[in-house]
Amino acid sequence: MNWKIKATITTLCGLLVAITLVAQSGGDTSKVQKLEQEMRQAQKNNDASWYQQHLADGYVEGHSWGEWATKDEALKQMQNKAIKFTQGEISDITVSTFGSDVAVAHYKFTYDATFNGTHRARTVICSDTWINQSGAWKLASDHCSHVEGT
Repeated sequence: MNWKIKATITTLCGLLVAITLVAQSGGDTSKVQKLEQEMRQAQKNNDASWYQQHLADGYVEGHSWGEWATKDEALKQMQNKAIKFTQGEISDITVSTFGSDVAVAHYKFTYDATFNGTHRARTVICSDTWINQSGAWKLASDHCSHVEGT
């Protein structure tokens, strides 16, 4: 085989791999965006079962007021209904994938809620890290920062 044929075959194979990866990540992006929307609904409804199903072992969340919560603490808050949302709107969501097993969602979340008796109404920007474990997307980490002036 001459070098031109080898180069053409190599180029075509590379193109096919790239197309496949882009197509796969598009599906993962949609799945993660859907999970983000579901999570906000579960949060509003204090649906601890959704969190139990979708939080990875080792999950940690960082709150905009400077506290951390483990998976067990987050589940306990949901089960005890220690968090009550009266309003919550997610916007500006983007999802980036890193291979087929990691996705990071970035978004803005505006809410009015009570956390363990403390009322908070604000806008935060958040980053959520999702990992694909045997075909199921699990939330590994969630962190939000307060947007000044809100």
